Amino acid sequence: MSIINNINKDFLAFFKQHQIKTDSKFLVGVSGGSDSMALLDIGLKAGLNISVAHVNYQLRNEESERESFFVKQYCLENKLNFYYKEAKINLLKNLQNEAREVRYQFFNGLAEENKMDYILTAHHQNDNHETFLFNALKGNGIGSLKGIPERNGIILRPLLQFTKTQLLIYVQENKIKYGTDSSNLTSKYERNFIRNEVFQRLKVKFPKFEKGLTNSINFLNEDYLLLNQLVNEIIQPLLKEKKDHTLINFSNHIPRQAWYHFFKKFGFNYSQINNWLETNSQSGKFIESSTHRISKDRDNWTLSIKTTHKRNDKIFYIDKNEAVEVPIYLTGHLCKTLSLEKSNKNVEFFNFSKLNFPLKLRKWKNGDKIQPLGMKGNKKVSDILIDYKISILEKENIYVLESNNDIVWVIGILINEVYKVDNNCSLFYKIVYREN
Repeated sequence: MSIINNINKDFLAFFKQHQIKTDSKFLVGVSGGSDSMALLDIGLKAGLNISVAHVNYQLRNEESERESFFVKQYCLENKLNFYYKEAKINLLKNLQNEAREVRYQFFNGLAEENKMDYILTAHHQNDNHETFLFNALKGNGIGSLKGIPERNGIILRPLLQFTKTQLLIYVQENKIKYGTDSSNLTSKYERNFIRNEVFQRLKVKFPKFEKGLTNSINFLNEDYLLLNQLVNEIIQPLLKEKKDHTLINFSNHIPRQAWYHFFKKFGFNYSQINNWLETNSQSGKFIESSTHRISKDRDNWTLSIKTTHKRNDKIFYIDKNEAVEVPIYLTGHLCKTLSLEKSNKNVEFFNFSKLNFPLKLRKWKNGDKIQPLGMKGNKKVSDILIDYKISILEKENIYVLESNNDIVWVIGILINEVYKVDNNCSLFYKIVYREN
């Protein structure tokens, strides 16, 4: 079987292996170079439903314009949807990182806007080798040394199984036109230096080094999967899922590296976790990744999704026999008979004669006090929340109900002694709380 037939067969096997339907809608990132043009041709011959996205970074003047025109013409001739973006890169920053960020932001935006299922990129085996060595030289850990993932969300890289040489043979034998990026010929960029200088010298001394690197990356991938499985088995018994966070019963017996590998999938880096473990942070302290927060809550940790909204200190007014749905659901009405629902902390009865309407609903704040049911003096709400073992995250969503500037109810927790129902009551006011 020829190399072309092998490539076409193995390309389709990739989708079967990852259980991806070939009648899905695919967006292919095409620069106009040999790799992306090979991907485009292979995908079309496989019968995929393809649209094309191209970014012109305007870094190589006429050469960039020729590439863009070439890709656009190819799409017109093959009746493919063509999406084009001109981008200006900040030359004072890392050029390749900036280009990558622009590229994926464009691709993801197109996929979401046009309801496309997957994004295909033309990364191949040699890109994997470069990434491996680049990360090794930077001192990165096993998570980076395992190479480029074949699948990352909706991003697919079906050419990672092929070498650059195989793809060049494919485009030559199929007479596929492509452009050459002159910036790839210079070694001033770090990855280009690895490709043009280091690998060329390795090839002389170690002719089969590419196969060796591929095997090493595959072994690291398998080791990484096993590592994550073992870490989850160790830490899973310490986790307790709550409504809006995970409670973690920290144990000193868990190795530091295990904590790091557990939290890494939530965006935390080694330095953050290492410092967190070393400082033995006080209750209320926290660290954040781009998506999550770890906070100390007495003897436990809490892991939650990071929220960007500011505290809502708005006051809501509720008249008698009225209901509200925002920020929480509350409804109240007059009762002439008392039906005790002691088992339900979200239902309370008050002495109607002592209430002054409209009632005020707001979030609790430091300095708030209430006379707890059964007590003579006032107590800080903050101390009550500690007594009831309310977590830091749960505290952020505790509301109080006021009458006459008195807190009559720390909602869902306790009521004020002054406003309780007693034997002299002829009218009762029932309030029901429900979480949204």
